[in-house]
Amino acid sequence: MKKILFAVLLIFASVAAIGAQDGPRGLASMWKSAEDAYATGDFKAAVEQYENLVSSGASSPSLFYNLGNAYYRRGNIGKAILNYERALKLDPSDKDVKHNLEMARAHTLDKIDNVPQFILFSWVRGVRNSLSSNAWAVLSLVFLAVGLAFMLIYRFSSRSSARRFFFIIAMIIFLSVIITFLFSLSLARQARGGDSAVVVENIGSVKSAPSAGGNSIFVLHEGTKVDILERVQDWCRVEISDGRQGWIKASDIEVI
Repeated sequence: MKKILFAVLLIFASVAAIGAQDGPRGLASMWKSAEDAYATGDFKAAVEQYENLVSSGASSPSLFYNLGNAYYRRGNIGKAILNYERALKLDPSDKDVKHNLEMARAHTLDKIDNVPQFILFSWVRGVRNSLSSNAWAVLSLVFLAVGLAFMLIYRFSSRSSARRFFFIIAMIIFLSVIITFLFSLSLARQARGGDSAVVVENIGSVKSAPSAGGNSIFVLHEGTKVDILERVQDWCRVEISDGRQGWIKASDIEVI
């Protein structure tokens, strides 16, 4: 009996090992198939292969960027914008994604004004979005190492003026450690969040209440970005960039 049990366990272990080895190869195969389809102009097949990668749990800025490009070439502006936004969510510093996103937005029907924001907040957000979460984390560790080095120099320096100088520099660097760490943490939380979405239907009616019988306040078209404020069954209360709010069917939007 022990020999049989051992043989069964060995078989299961072998199957698991094979699966672990085949998994990455399978993803690589889908990636290559998607790239080949895109290169030959078969954008429908490219979309299918990239979507299969997403369904398999793959997630990266390049994946969503390529998927956005494939949707754009097919004329599906809503899905293109959705995937460009997903790519920027993971890496807000990617200039190619920003450029293609602006190109796709130029094809949308809704031209909505943004609510003016305090200039300092806009500046801080711009600085934060200049690098990815991982890049800010690495920079934070670099600053930490440099700060510790300056603290060691301060500790063993004999001249009071030099000690004062190195102490001030170390404090400034440690402040930079905190700022870069907070930037990294903020972007990481943003990447995990699901409070924004894109309209993927041609027309989405925004109503005063979460029901089909609610009064229609305004309509949104494919590609418009919204912030999700609340969810009630099959409805989402959303807000657009000019501050207007209302309820839209959850099926009309997709979370970024």
